[in-house]
Amino acid sequence: IDAVSGIVNRGCHNPPCGTGELDGRMERSDNFNKVLDAFFGGVIPQVTAPITVTETSDTSDSLTESNPSSAVSTPIPTRQPVSPSSEAGLVLNSDTFVNLAQALDDSKGDIDSKLFLYLTPDYQWIPSTVYRYDDFLESLKIMSEIGVAEKLFYTGENVDNGYIYGLINVAAFLAQSMKETIQYDACDENSWDLIGGKYPLSNACGQLGQSYQDYHCSDEEKHMECPVDPNMSITAVTHAKWYGAPGPLFCGPKTEYSFTGIWDHLYECNRPWANPPETCSVYEGQKAGKYDNSAPYANN
Repeated sequence: IDAVSGIVNRGCHNPPCGTGELDGRMERSDNFNKVLDAFFGGVIPQVTAPITVTETSDTSDSLTESNPSSAVSTPIPTRQPVSPSSEAGLVLNSDTFVNLAQALDDSKGDIDSKLFLYLTPDYQWIPSTVYRYDDFLESLKIMSEIGVAEKLFYTGENVDNGYIYGLINVAAFLAQSMKETIQYDACDENSWDLIGGKYPLSNACGQLGQSYQDYHCSDEEKHMECPVDPNMSITAVTHAKWYGAPGPLFCGPKTEYSFTGIWDHLYECNRPWANPPETCSVYEGQKAGKYDNSAPYANN
């Protein structure tokens, strides 16, 4: 699990490898054990035949059968009906996938109530509003039959109880998801890079000194790179929820935003007694804060 975490967090199986120490090593490991407990109830699973692992220097496909995966939030994603005799149908109707899905169904209650949890501003762990079992299972089916860039999520081996290999892979994937996103109840990046005590709105362009639009894919994955669209406007769906937390990240053309300012997380917007009355209206549940575009403010 440390090797998988390293690939996800630092791009290598043995960090620091030039990119820094593994962030949240113990949390990711603890998450892995929590998922295994939910799946197996503390009983060591048994399979009848081992699989052969070939050493390779390419660590880009840790969680896949050469396949990345992603969570899909509500509403449940839809897909075309699958013919049982099609290639996708053969995958979903195989003994391996059927047993995998049944094992996951048996753990559905624990997945929703013990794994898919987020930490509220009051430091309470409660079920996520974004990540739910039904969405996850439907996403797993899509990633197992269709995938991304001809890469499919690894769901097990064609041996007795071979689906258990798939469950371990699911556990490794969820261990990362619980650390990276589920605990924040977010699927979009939050604005969290505090510069000079302020949250620049240009955090949407890059945090920790990064410039997102200047990232490029390797030659092997160049075909998946999206060109920068200077006229695009988009606003994130999720965001942090603590008192005064910045609103969702957004971007737009320079013809619309000649400059951007800050999110003022100290501003008290919930003032119904003021004249005129003032409320917090940027996002649901907002307690404080506001956008302030009175002066330009650079990110890092």
